[in-house]
Amino acid sequence: MEKGNIIKALRQKLRELFPQMQSYIDDGTITKDDWTFFGRIIYRLINCFIVNPEKAIRRSKAQLNKILRFYEKEVRIRKLALKSELFLMDNKIDVERLRAQLGSFQENLDYWAQRHGSTDLCFEYEIHLFLFYKWMDNYEFDEYYQRELILSLMNLCGYYGTRYFSLERLETEKNVLISEMRIGSELLRILDYAIEIRSQDDMVPGSDIEILINEADAHLD
Repeated sequence: MEKGNIIKALRQKLRELFPQMQSYIDDGTITKDDWTFFGRIIYRLINCFIVNPEKAIRRSKAQLNKILRFYEKEVRIRKLALKSELFLMDNKIDVERLRAQLGSFQENLDYWAQRHGSTDLCFEYEIHLFLFYKWMDNYEFDEYYQRELILSLMNLCGYYGTRYFSLERLETEKNVLISEMRIGSELLRILDYAIEIRSQDDMVPGSDIEILINEADAHLD
């Protein structure tokens, strides 16, 4: 099925499962930029679910490497900065804040390094699925219907792994993702959420990037 048809079918499913969503959009509870963020999550899930297993593994490995390089660089920079009192004084840097950032980035690096070294590869779809659940939970949308929507999306995309999933397995995986996965708003650019998407479908329109990331940040606290 073409992406445009997948999105149209998914919209129908959204209206069926979450009839209150449109009123949230109309009254501004869900802002235009937050809706854009949701659209980008869905768009990336579609891209994950329409590929074959070999491509999915290659993309997942490449993404893990990108995330690791990002956190390795951020940790290294902060460690070097903390070693130079002159640098800290000249730039009027809040040392305690810098140490807190270092601690957070180091924890994230340790997590992703562990996932990278595990035989249980962190597939790309898991990252976008985590963001999907965080977004939906923020508006307190029914958890059962969240999982039903994802299962429907897998079927619409002809996802090769659909046969391994059920509503029960998705519930288990959601609990693990929410409790363990470490994603901060700083990763949104690394995950390409800050790239303008050109699409014929207005579900994923262009948006001011900083506003988009600020909106998304609220779901990651």
